[in-house]
Amino acid sequence: MSYQLLKLIHILSATLMIGTGLGSAFYLFLTYKKSQVSTIKEVLKLVILADTIFTTPSVIIQLITGFLLSSLMGLNYTNWFWIVLSASFVVLILWVRAAFIQVKLRNILENKNEIPEEFHKLMNYWFYLGVPSFLGSIFIYYLMVYKPFII
Repeated sequence: MSYQLLKLIHILSATLMIGTGLGSAFYLFLTYKKSQVSTIKEVLKLVILADTIFTTPSVIIQLITGFLLSSLMGLNYTNWFWIVLSASFVVLILWVRAAFIQVKLRNILENKNEIPEEFHKLMNYWFYLGVPSFLGSIFIYYLMVYKPFII
């Protein structure tokens, strides 16, 4: 596969990953603030579906294409490579944890007509996992574009 095609796939998957993640988080958070249980249930189902069919494959593609691109550019095992890998690992852990919380949130509301306290607590965790995850993703974009720390 050519460098240019690999780079295009990498950029498109990065865009899809962060766009779907940010969009889903935006809609879930705003829906939650309106406190209508039936709407929150529906949005949670859609957010989980979006994570399953868009975000998860994008994350996998990012890891594969990122490694291949860095290899083609001779950047594997440089300081830059280890920083990107570390930041990606942190973002991945935060995102996976948030995804599991979304499933738990859906399950909590499954047979409820009101929002229990446990749901509110988990929504706070979900939100506070999302902030550093998003900022970490932006940092990875920075590393992709500028490639500092190359030594």
